[in-house]
Amino acid sequence: MLVRFTALVVALALLWIASIAGLQVYRGYNEGWNAYHALAAVTGGALYPRPPSLMVNNYPPLSFFIVGGVGRFVGDMIVAGRIVSLVSTLVAGWAVFAIARRMGAGAVIALFAALLFLAKLLAASTYIGINDPQMLGHAFGCLGFLAVLGEPRNTHRIALGALLLTLAVFVKHMLIIQPLVLLIWLLVFDRTSAIKFAAFGLLFAALGYLICRIALGVDLFAILFSPRSYRIEWVSQSLADFLLVSFAPLGAGIYLLKSKERYALLCGLYTVLAFAIGLAFDGGAGVGRNALFDAAIGGALSAAILVRRLPPRWALVFAAACLVPAGVAGAQRFEKNVHNPIGMEAAATQFDISYLREQPGPALCEKLSLCYWAGKRAEVDVFNFVEAVDAGTRDESELIHLLDRRYFSTVELDAESRLYHLPAVRAALKRNYMVGHVDEYGLMLTRAAPAL
Repeated sequence: MLVRFTALVVALALLWIASIAGLQVYRGYNEGWNAYHALAAVTGGALYPRPPSLMVNNYPPLSFFIVGGVGRFVGDMIVAGRIVSLVSTLVAGWAVFAIARRMGAGAVIALFAALLFLAKLLAASTYIGINDPQMLGHAFGCLGFLAVLGEPRNTHRIALGALLLTLAVFVKHMLIIQPLVLLIWLLVFDRTSAIKFAAFGLLFAALGYLICRIALGVDLFAILFSPRSYRIEWVSQSLADFLLVSFAPLGAGIYLLKSKERYALLCGLYTVLAFAIGLAFDGGAGVGRNALFDAAIGGALSAAILVRRLPPRWALVFAAACLVPAGVAGAQRFEKNVHNPIGMEAAATQFDISYLREQPGPALCEKLSLCYWAGKRAEVDVFNFVEAVDAGTRDESELIHLLDRRYFSTVELDAESRLYHLPAVRAALKRNYMVGHVDEYGLMLTRAAPAL
């Protein structure tokens, strides 16, 4: 009964997300950013812009070509990315189900694992169904994880698993936890396979690096590990949020670490390492709850393993302890959406897009999706530019020079814009632009009248 109810709620949530996939509504900074890079990937543009461009790309390239290919048919790179994310979510959910089955779980318990994984992501994040490569990376990764677990563990399976896990890293470079966990686990139980797995992984990674070097002319290592700010308070907040919805699955993973059974140990190792590494990642600027998605996968699998071992009554209690916190968090998110209907956001977005279109010339958008939908070129990656200035790799004078020339006809900013963290940039905005429109989502600035 609990599994059926969870399946219904998860299905309804995914259907609602699918129903708004085609709406021009702002769903996060990453959407417009990814759209511009996907467009560049399939139109011969600069996928990895270099100075003096104020756009930045610090992601691996694979997702941009995949979303860009879908976008050619859909006609909108943001909508294409949302579709890819939704399909990838379903693939990752199925893979979690299949992994649990391969570990010996029955169909109902395997379904419980998949639903727990999806419920936690829906309740504690906004990454499902948005134009972001996170779920695409997990789809590749979970399929690779599944391939490596296959029996008999022959060379072809190991090679396929290593390839898929490498593709996951070339979608999103933080997805290193699954291959790391599998390598440790194979070293314990099957050293021959571990050596093959490591060899294939290094081979595919080297090939990918060389392809990027030759075809795109970029050094991925230099790009992916660009400096960014780090704050311990972001880690503590993530810890609190994660424990609220994942205390029981994390406990299951910790418990299974002492097991000598190979799949139980794998799940425990996966959960604990993913939790620790994910928290470490989460302190970086621009990293969200997605850093703990691997911990959600590992926790779901650990919970399934533990449910198999418990007497029926205790298994039900433990399953409820896993699912109810996610349900409560999901209900709280639903209540917030009720008070902020999607129709109101869509109307405000349409107004902003029309406003930008009516202003001739270049525009600076902090919400890059607005400039994308308005048909404007990508001009400034506000988030990464501010990060680069803070790290000392870029100078704020690069942007101030454009502002003093009044290069941008329109400047769109969040209500609490990151550009305000740069006092000289804020002063340049004040002396060169005036407020044209303000609403609860931000403001539009237009060129100030010339001084007489």
